[in-house]
Amino acid sequence: MEVITIGTKNQIVIPKGVRSKIKGLIPGAKVIIKSLDNQTITIKKVSDNWIERTSGMMTKAWQGIDAPKEVNKIKNEWEEKLQDLEKNK
Repeated sequence: MEVITIGTKNQIVIPKGVRSKIKGLIPGAKVIIKSLDNQTITIKKVSDNWIERTSGMMTKAWQGIDAPKEVNKIKNEWEEKLQDLEKNK
């Protein structure tokens, strides 16, 4: 663990020893900073890989929902709308 000082503009410098351990952490790289509680923060490098970045992001949104059932419901709604359009031609 290393101790750093917050600058006058509330900026921090990630120590070289830490930067060298994180592949791709170079000037211009994006990081995510997150407050875990009132005394703890984390800094995580944003992945360059879209699949890694988005993996699991909808887990909470779909929690408790039967996904195949919902997809079939939407499919059936679209089929009904399509049939209605064909009837009204």
